[in-house]
Amino acid sequence: MRTKNALSIVGVVAGTLGAVAVTGGQAQAAANRPAGAAHTTVYTETNAAAGNEVLAFRADGSAVGAYATGGTGTGAGLGSQGAVTAADGGRTLFAVNGGSDSVSEFAVAPSGALSLLGTFGAGTGPVSVAVHGDHVYVLGQNSVTAYWRLGGTLARIAQRPLSAGASGAAQVAVTPDGGALLVTEKGSSTLDVFALDFFGVPGPATGSASAGHTPFGFAFGRGGTAVVSNVGAGAGASSASGYQVRHGALRTTAAALPDGQTAACWVAVGPDGRTAYVENAGSGTVSTYAVASDGALRLLDATAAAPGGHVGDPAVSGGALWILDTAKGRIDDVPLAADGTPGAPSVTTTGVPASAAGLAAVTR
Repeated sequence: MRTKNALSIVGVVAGTLGAVAVTGGQAQAAANRPAGAAHTTVYTETNAAAGNEVLAFRADGSAVGAYATGGTGTGAGLGSQGAVTAADGGRTLFAVNGGSDSVSEFAVAPSGALSLLGTFGAGTGPVSVAVHGDHVYVLGQNSVTAYWRLGGTLARIAQRPLSAGASGAAQVAVTPDGGALLVTEKGSSTLDVFALDFFGVPGPATGSASAGHTPFGFAFGRGGTAVVSNVGAGAGASSASGYQVRHGALRTTAAALPDGQTAACWVAVGPDGRTAYVENAGSGTVSTYAVASDGALRLLDATAAAPGGHVGDPAVSGGALWILDTAKGRIDDVPLAADGTPGAPSVTTTGVPASAAGLAAVTR
């Protein structure tokens, strides 16, 4: 593990990670951020093939440090959501190593600094990780691997194949009731449900056709509704769909609801579960959807925020929406009003490598 101060993060990965800079404009934007953002630490991984690291930044753009995962990345984008995941109220962090087929677990200090607890074998090409209590689930290119957490060690308990095989696995998450795993498969436009038994062990996958073209990322809102982004078949063809999982079965609550944007890929949901934020990578915009308790969706604003660039992995914490932009090598933050409406975006951090993947934000 290497730890760097805020002024010496130059050269974190093969000399490609530039110095963190906070311009006067950014400093002014920081003054307008929600109070909670001042206590937020944001994490992403370099996904570097020469040696993966998790990068940690404060909300003002200064660096907490860069921490080796003990594994390697792929050197390119993972095309997934959930490559970096915070758990235990922000006291633990997980990151996938797509190049070495492993997942790393870190302890998070109150300062936001990380300590590597261990690196553990995972399925082929891991892209997403989910945590629920004492269980960890890692999504690979063709399977989900389940682990028990035992005192800083992960013990593998099961591995289940995806219903459509190696078909562009994008995200795994545990349903809010803890009863199942939900997985998106981009290549086959399939959603998989894995029922979890009393011990958290997943059963076989039950695949269902997606309501939209190329399902990608998702987040859970009101009523346990999974708001899923649909990339679409071309420019202006993106949409979002809603689903609920009940007794191991998937129910569509909202068909593909278009936003007129391009390449909707990542999704975050506000703290009250009423507003979903869909990141349109091809348009550089964020669309907002209202989430009803019955799972219905309603488009609020197709261009509620327009950070530009390649808007990617999101996280909501500290009264703000944080967005990874690998095209411009930065992390943006978007303040959120009490009703969930996004404000004007500002740049938090620059110098993030183009290979970066995953985003998690922890506020204490």
